[in-house]
Amino acid sequence: MKRARPTPHRSVSTATSRRLLQAVQPAIAAASLNASQLLALQAFDVAFRTGSFKASAQLLNLSPSAVSHRIRNLEQALGAALFVRTHRAIAATAEGKILAAATGRAFAELARVGSSATGKAARQRLRLKVLPMFASAWLIPRLAGFMTQHPDIDLAIESSSRNVDFELEAFDAGISVGDGMFEGITAHHLAAIRTTPVAAPSLARRLNLREPSDLRRAALIHVTTFPAAWPLWLEHAGVAKLKPARTISVDSFVAAMQAAEQGAGVALGLEPFIIERERQGTICRPLSLAHPTGSYWLVHPPGAQRNRTLQVFKRWLLAELSTSGGIAQFCR
Repeated sequence: MKRARPTPHRSVSTATSRRLLQAVQPAIAAASLNASQLLALQAFDVAFRTGSFKASAQLLNLSPSAVSHRIRNLEQALGAALFVRTHRAIAATAEGKILAAATGRAFAELARVGSSATGKAARQRLRLKVLPMFASAWLIPRLAGFMTQHPDIDLAIESSSRNVDFELEAFDAGISVGDGMFEGITAHHLAAIRTTPVAAPSLARRLNLREPSDLRRAALIHVTTFPAAWPLWLEHAGVAKLKPARTISVDSFVAAMQAAEQGAGVALGLEPFIIERERQGTICRPLSLAHPTGSYWLVHPPGAQRNRTLQVFKRWLLAELSTSGGIAQFCR
């Protein structure tokens, strides 16, 4: 009986082995776009943010026709219209809005990385977006102290009534208002915000302001960008239907405070940013009632925790806030 001969083992050639074992080279996203496509995406993103080809052209140092041409080429490549064009304006289509969400995040992140790429240099730069009241009433007066303590750090501060949007804006951090529930970003509590009536001492004495109902004798100074501020405080004080002698409207809490200092009427001051003016005696609190309206927060993208310059600024900021309190100055 013949024994079955074992099947001889066949070796795989070296060339075949390489073909079997070598992983497929992953596609490189950056290499999939040519220069004209990148420039077209830049023109599209700027046009979407500004809402104008003309404004985009000025920012990009191009002609409006060049911006329009780049965007038309992009539309042809994508096979979809990105803007609805009229004689004087442009409006993004649904496809344009979807693309803008992606380009906004991408360009903002590139700008942030680019601005921090000089971190190895002797000087470092921190870009902040700060709400106007916090900037003018608290941060700006203390900047000299920070610059003295940290001569190697440059601050670039932009004030805006809107909270920072890190998906669209190239800031390292911001000081925003809210309840702390900021999706996708890191937030550090800075100070609670409360509104309370303030007035020039002479006006408070002349109108004999002692109870919330006494405000009917005063001119109330409203802030147009926060129209609910006075109604909420009056409701909290139990005088929701109060009709003041007259009303004055200004566009910011800073302007409202200046008007109150001049005796024009009663404004709503924001704690804790009225303390310095109280110490100077330019305003006082005719009533003790304060209405909580949220908090200030230092916010930044999660990855920014590795930003040494930001950590230095945060430590300084928290230390300053811990020592900047004061005693309320009530009108006599």
